[in-house]
Amino acid sequence: MTDLGNDLYAPYFAALASMDKPACVQLVLAAVSEGKVGLVELYTEVLAKSLNELSEAELGQPDAIWREHVRSEITRTVIECCYPAVVAEVNAREQERTSADPAADAKKRVMIVLPAEEFHELGARMGADFFQLAGFETLFVGANTPAESILNGIGYFQPDYVDLHVVNYYNLFKAKDLLNQIQHQYPKVRLLASGGAFSGEAGQLDRFGPVCLVRSLADIEALLEETS
Repeated sequence: MTDLGNDLYAPYFAALASMDKPACVQLVLAAVSEGKVGLVELYTEVLAKSLNELSEAELGQPDAIWREHVRSEITRTVIECCYPAVVAEVNAREQERTSADPAADAKKRVMIVLPAEEFHELGARMGADFFQLAGFETLFVGANTPAESILNGIGYFQPDYVDLHVVNYYNLFKAKDLLNQIQHQYPKVRLLASGGAFSGEAGQLDRFGPVCLVRSLADIEALLEETS
């Protein structure tokens, strides 16, 4: 983390710990507008890190679940408040890309989905902004989406990639079934996987067929390098 990120982390952590939503929003918007922290660093080293550290510290306590839910919603609000900055950076990068090469290819498309009964969408929401910053045309579908609806959405959006995000290990079986359905119905779509459920032993990707694990902005950017 940069020094500027460190300067933001301590007061933001304190505000999130006390569930002070206005303070969290004000701290982040001030830092972003003044250029004190980059968006990727903000998401990974401030927002996600503080939320995870607080959740781990309170694990098993009687009030842990409702506190985590409140803090997750605060974090979601902060992310949405930052979206104008995401759009501005994406537009600047796209202008630079097309100026350097007026015949540049159209953006690759990615659709980010969560299977039915998967409600932990915050990491996927952050990932949607990462894909957009990397230069993808991005469609974030959100949590708890039935398989049939996801398949219909793929037919409508015609993505080059589909990223299936799973956090709850109990949803891996239905994730595998959904990946198989996508592969069968849309064989040209490249399948991606993200979320904590795929990082443990139960989620080893060789059990899911031709799927690429995405864990960071670097992983996302590597996808573009494969096709450049």
